[in-house]
Amino acid sequence: MKKIIISGLATLVIVAAALLSLPHTHASSPKFTWGINGHPLASYHGVSEEQQVTYIKELGLTSYRVDVQKLDQLEELDRLVTLAGNNGITILPVLTPALDLKEASTETIYATSRALAFVTASHLKDKIKVWELGNELENFAIIQPCEMRDNGTLYPCEWGPAGGLDPLDYYGPRWDKVRAVLRGLSDGLTAAGGDFRTAMGTAGWGHMGAFQRMKQDNINWDISVWHFYGEDPEWALKELVKFGKPIWFTEFNHPKGSTDGADAQAAGLRKAMERIQELRKTYPVEAAHIYELMDETYWAPSFEAYMGLVHLDSNDAGGWRPGAPKPAYDVVRDIVHGDQLAKGESQ
Repeated sequence: MKKIIISGLATLVIVAAALLSLPHTHASSPKFTWGINGHPLASYHGVSEEQQVTYIKELGLTSYRVDVQKLDQLEELDRLVTLAGNNGITILPVLTPALDLKEASTETIYATSRALAFVTASHLKDKIKVWELGNELENFAIIQPCEMRDNGTLYPCEWGPAGGLDPLDYYGPRWDKVRAVLRGLSDGLTAAGGDFRTAMGTAGWGHMGAFQRMKQDNINWDISVWHFYGEDPEWALKELVKFGKPIWFTEFNHPKGSTDGADAQAAGLRKAMERIQELRKTYPVEAAHIYELMDETYWAPSFEAYMGLVHLDSNDAGGWRPGAPKPAYDVVRDIVHGDQLAKGESQ
C-alpha cells in the first residue's frame, strides 16, 4: 500500500552489467504463516528494531515484511535478519528499487533492479528463502482515458482509469517499465543463486489482468501475491489458483485502518483474519501479513497515519516513540495464539 518514493541509482547500472546467470532451485512450501508489515529501514524513526521485534514476538507472528529500496540499507537489513531470526521471526524482503519509473529508461530500470536483487540476495541468500519482487507496480501501468490499448483500440476518453481485470487494462509503454523491474529483480536473484522462492502480485482490487500479462511475458514467479482491504477476496482466489501456485496475502487490514475508529479497525481486522482462516481450508493460502505494525503518524491526514496496530507518538524533540497498542493489537494476538494452540492440540 505504501507509495514508494523514487529516485535514480545510476551507480548500480555498472554492477548489473557484470552479473552472471545461474540456475536456482525452489524451496519446499512452508506451513501457514501469520505475519505483519513494517518499515524499519526507512521509517519509525526513534523506535528500535528490538522494540519492533518484541511487538511481533508478543503477537505470535513469525514473519516481518520489510521494504528494501537501496543497497545502502543492506547492513541494517542484515542486522534485522539476525535479530529477527534469534527471536523465531523470518524477514520477508520486498524489493522495491528506488527508481523514477516515469522518467527512467527501461534499460536503466532493468539494470538497477537486477543489481539491487543480485547484491542483496548474494549477501543474504543463506538466510532468506522467500523474496517478494516489487510492490503494487501494476498501479503505474493502469490505462487512463484516451490512451491506446495494445490491440489498437482507444480506451474511451469518457471513462475513468481502468479496473485492471483484463490484460488490456494496462498501457503498453508503462507496462514495459513494470516488466523491466520484475525481470531485473528476477534475473538478479537467479544470478545470485541459492535455494529460494519468488513472490509477485498486485494491489488486489480487480487487478487480475496483471498476472495474465506476467504470464504472457514469460515472467516467472513461485508465489502469487494478493492484497485486500475489506472486500471478500474469494473471487480472486478462484482465479489465482488457475496459475497453479500457492497464494500469499502480503497486505490486509480493515480499510484505512483506524480512521473510522480504533474499535472499527479491531472488528474489521478480526473479520478479515477469521475469513482467511476459512479460505485457507479450501485454497492454497500459505501466509497472510497485516498492514502494518505501527502507525506512520507523520503522513497525517493520509490513512497511512492510521494503519498500524500500535500508535506512534511524537517525542516532542522532532522524533517519535512507541505509543499505546490499539484494540486491533489484542485481536491479532488472541487469534494468532488461538491458531497456535489449535495446532498444538491437533498434533
